[in-house]
Amino acid sequence: TPIPTSTLGLTQLTDNSDADADPAWSPDGRKIAFSSERDGDREIYVMNADGSNVIQLTDNSDWDDVSPTWSPDGRNIAFTSERDGDAGIYVMNADGSNVVQLTDNSDADDWFPAWSPDGSKIAFASNRDRDSEIYVMNADGSNVIQLTDNSDWDEIPAWSPDGSKIAFASVSSQAEVFHFEIYVMNADGSNVIQLTDDNSDWDWLPTWSPDGSKIAFASTRDGDMLGI
Repeated sequence: TPIPTSTLGLTQLTDNSDADADPAWSPDGRKIAFSSERDGDREIYVMNADGSNVIQLTDNSDWDDVSPTWSPDGRNIAFTSERDGDAGIYVMNADGSNVVQLTDNSDADDWFPAWSPDGSKIAFASNRDRDSEIYVMNADGSNVIQLTDNSDWDEIPAWSPDGSKIAFASVSSQAEVFHFEIYVMNADGSNVIQLTDDNSDWDWLPTWSPDGSKIAFASTRDGDMLGI
């Protein structure tokens, strides 16, 4: 049963005519990074946790900067950008300086970066193997390793707090109705386990509880798009 919003203490942080999306808390809880179209194309911004002091971090002419995610030490932000033609994973300092491209594939797209809890690795999804699969690399972009390998579409990796597992969403190419389910695997790609089985609705966008005992996710199973 949905919880009435009046009981949740909801506070609107941004208010403009353009789309703001992809909110991501900084590790210390003081800031929120997000993407926005407010300058005409999608860029990465950061603001205080109360919505004040909005600062634009990226600035380029393409509709391309999305999915910001903070490094565990709060010093860097990884994100997806199409500024080089195809979607790739980039990293920058938390103030927007020193943008570095971590992945570069002329015939593929890389997206949904996710830092490991110790900050040493970044998991991401890529269609470089035709279907979207989950990959992991060192935080500097080196040593890319493919974790999943099947005919399904795997994306949105999320590390468990202890770094031992990765949850992700997957859609079966054999399903009669296109829909995502939530899976979990060991951080090396072994022991893949399906967690949801809702047949026709979307279950995706997994995120772990701080103690690693639960996984929250978005779903269409109640009839609404992406209800939690």
